Amino acid sequence: MTTALYRLSTRIYAVIALALAIVSLLTFFLLSRAVDNAYSMREMELHNETDTAISLLIALEERVGSGELTLTEAQQLGRDQLNSLRFGTAGYFFVNDLDNIVQAHPFRPQWEGTDQSALEDINGLKIFKEMHKVATAPSGSGPVRYWFQKPDAEEPELKIGYVQLYKPWGWIVGTGSYVSDIEASLSWVRKAAFATLAACLFLLAGAGFMIARSITGPLAALQARMQGMADGEIETDVPATNNRSEVGNMAQTVEVFRQSLLKQQEMEQGQVARDKERRGVVETLSRQLASLSRGDLTVQIQKAFPADYEQLRQDFNKSLATLNGTVVQVIESSESIRNGAAEISQASDDLSHRTESQAATLEETAAALEEMTASVRSAAEGARSVENLMEEARTEAQNSGTVVQNAVEAMKEIETSSNHISQIITVIDDIAFQTNLLALNAGVEAARAGDAGRGFAVVASEVRALAQRSSDAATEIKTLIGDSSQQVERGVDLVGKAGGALSSIVQKVTDISQQVSGIAEGASEQSTGLTEINTGMSQLDQVTQQNAAMVEQATAAGHLLNTDATKLAGLVSHFAITSGSSKVSPVRTSLAAAPSAPTSHGDDGGWEVEAVPMRAAATEGSAAKDLWQDF
Repeated sequence: MTTALYRLSTRIYAVIALALAIVSLLTFFLLSRAVDNAYSMREMELHNETDTAISLLIALEERVGSGELTLTEAQQLGRDQLNSLRFGTAGYFFVNDLDNIVQAHPFRPQWEGTDQSALEDINGLKIFKEMHKVATAPSGSGPVRYWFQKPDAEEPELKIGYVQLYKPWGWIVGTGSYVSDIEASLSWVRKAAFATLAACLFLLAGAGFMIARSITGPLAALQARMQGMADGEIETDVPATNNRSEVGNMAQTVEVFRQSLLKQQEMEQGQVARDKERRGVVETLSRQLASLSRGDLTVQIQKAFPADYEQLRQDFNKSLATLNGTVVQVIESSESIRNGAAEISQASDDLSHRTESQAATLEETAAALEEMTASVRSAAEGARSVENLMEEARTEAQNSGTVVQNAVEAMKEIETSSNHISQIITVIDDIAFQTNLLALNAGVEAARAGDAGRGFAVVASEVRALAQRSSDAATEIKTLIGDSSQQVERGVDLVGKAGGALSSIVQKVTDISQQVSGIAEGASEQSTGLTEINTGMSQLDQVTQQNAAMVEQATAAGHLLNTDATKLAGLVSHFAITSGSSKVSPVRTSLAAAPSAPTSHGDDGGWEVEAVPMRAAATEGSAAKDLWQDF
């Protein structure tokens, strides 16, 4: 059951069933809305009719207000007009008051003036009480549905009533309409809707079934074909490839996959043949490489390979020919290398002796230069010390000259101040003289005044005495300041001469300091130059020592190179090589019998030296190469 829910056909049928259910629900909803709209329209018509009736009552109330009619006359006239008013085919109006007393009813005149609040329909609804309840509601009007019997009918029918309260008179004006015509039209609509729904459901179910079959059928066939391909059967064509839907696209994709499997099968069959060819090529190469590993350089592959591997055979033959030529050249060059190594060893020995002698001479020279450098450096340091002392003496002399100059300026300022004081004392002397004259005049005036001026005469006498003492003191101060000015002038002259002498001393000290500085700078430059020469000699000595060591290494490398050249001849002696069109085979010869040249034996032309271990020769040759690179 769970598996069936996941099948595509089940889901498609579920969608079709859902669509059928939605169409059915939509049909019932539309029918319900049609019924509600029909009843709402009928209620609106009744509302409009009651508005017409109320308008008549309003007109009568206006006539009452204008005094044209009394209220009783207007109400009676209203009853008559409403009883005679008709609309539609059988529409009429009736009137109740708030006490449910019938005021007017054209088809039930016997009800007028009676209480009909107990009137019920077949469902037990008290009709007039319900109308009273609707009319007294806040809206003042509204519909009422109830069952009522027509005058000429035997059974009651559903009726829609509409009541509206006219407050000035307390009347409830109502009307009604039977819904038999609405039900008749709605019955036709229901039948048409159900017929249409049945036709739509049938068509939708049939179309859904056909669509489901058109999808699930090809998919089932495609699924069965894919299962067959998964089982290895790829010869049968894929169904539904001509279908224009997505299923056709899937079938075309599966067909492409089937074609790929066919090509892969063909490729696998071709791969078997290629594997067989490759095994033959690998076996031939293995045999020839085994011979090559034993030193046989004449193993050419003469038999042609398959087309895909022919280039490999040609490359192998070319590589073998190149290796053969290289070995021949190595054999021919081994003697030349050995002779050159011997010459290099001899030259290196001579160079080593000369380098050692040169190193000893450079070492002695460097020692002598180092002693000279130390002496010059000591002299330079002494000159620099004297220069510092002279600089300090020059600084002190300059400071003393500054002090003397300040003293001279102070003396000049004292002289200036003395002159100002002399001027002030002159002014004081003049004031004393004028005061004396004033005191004299005051005494004269006091004598003229007689006894009244005696006190003033005493004051004048005292003022004259005070003025005389001030004049005498000013004279003494002027005399002292004159003597001080002469002494200050003499001091200024002496201080000026001392300042000139100090300036001369400063100039001499400056000249001496400059000369000592020049000597110190020259000694410093000489010390620096000697230091640089000493450094160069030391570096030259180190380089010479390094060269001597390197020459010794080069000598050892030359000897080792000579030995390695001999070993190289032994290493290549086991190769079988070709010379022209003939094959050359290795022949053993004692290295002691011919230490410097290979030995030729008859027509073979082979080369052989004493066998040496290949790994040891390679190691020593590597060491010789490293020493030669250092040299």
